[in-house]
Amino acid sequence: MTGPIQRAVAVLQAVLDRRIAFRLAIVIAGMFLAGDRRTASAWFVAGGVEDDWDRFYDCLITVGRTSGKLATAVLGLVVQKFAPGFGERILLAMDDSPTARYGRQVEGAGVHHNPTRGPADGEWLYGHCWVALAWLETHPVWGVIALPLRSMLYVRKVDVPKLAEKYGWEFRTKHQLGVELLAWFMQSLVALGVKAKVWLTVDGAYAMRPFLLPVMKMGIVVVSRLRKDACLFDLPGPDAHGNRIYGKNKLSLAKRAGHQEGWQPITYPCRGVEVTHEYKTFVATSRLVSGQIRVVIVRFESGGWAPYFCTDPSAEVRDILEAYGARWAIEEHFHDLKEVWGAGQQQVRNVWSNIGCWHLNQWVFTLVELCC
Repeated sequence: MTGPIQRAVAVLQAVLDRRIAFRLAIVIAGMFLAGDRRTASAWFVAGGVEDDWDRFYDCLITVGRTSGKLATAVLGLVVQKFAPGFGERILLAMDDSPTARYGRQVEGAGVHHNPTRGPADGEWLYGHCWVALAWLETHPVWGVIALPLRSMLYVRKVDVPKLAEKYGWEFRTKHQLGVELLAWFMQSLVALGVKAKVWLTVDGAYAMRPFLLPVMKMGIVVVSRLRKDACLFDLPGPDAHGNRIYGKNKLSLAKRAGHQEGWQPITYPCRGVEVTHEYKTFVATSRLVSGQIRVVIVRFESGGWAPYFCTDPSAEVRDILEAYGARWAIEEHFHDLKEVWGAGQQQVRNVWSNIGCWHLNQWVFTLVELCC
């Protein structure tokens, strides 16, 4: 490797013990050169590994065990290129995605919901499930691109005892893993000396109180989709008791969406194109955040509608819709990660090797985007 890629990989190598760090560059070079099924052995062959394969499998385990430190190095490279100015905004996206695996000896694997099943696929798949955090950046030509930073492996509670006995693994929900990822991001951001507003866009599965409250305490603004039957209340009246959070009147999203008056047009970028829709917006109180949220109802040309919300009641409608529209970039990243880079095909059994392989695919994706 030469040029920017070589310099970026050198930054990652500096995190590892020097006795094994040189192998990381060989593995990444093999990732670029490997074809067909992108197993770990295919990486090694393409990288020119001959007789010390065990040491390279140990390297994958080391990458998995030190993924937090390596992710901080990757974040440093992203910040170096896209560092926002004081008061500007960083937009993050978070979502979970499964990778299919085979064999009962694959550590950490279990039965998970298949969100992108085809005509011949089932509703469930056996494999790993990853909660991923990505930095969203807008390219002047290609639109919003997700730059993955770090992921955490979600293991179902029923599968935890197998790992707990061997590694002391503890069960954590996807929401808890997401909070842990964001805590790492905010701590790393402070260590890098970056002072900026942080916005996070997630799908409706993360619009839950156990996730939103800890994230808001970190100072992060969350944009997400709202249930159509969400329990909302108006604002407390001027004569309300000082400690009162919620208003007395319950609000119906369906009734507001069905009313023909009050709609306003807006044009904003969504999934790489400019779209024009009608919207209504208002501030409500919700138990999701134990306070006020900005609600935006969007009406589509088909006649359907969808509600969104932002934990910052003062946020602009355009910012909310653009942030949620940019969330699609993390879905595109998952597609490219699996179809182009072959994430999930590495055929390793050790849980730390699996974590290392998944992260290497994500980081190489990010490094290629940075260097290009």
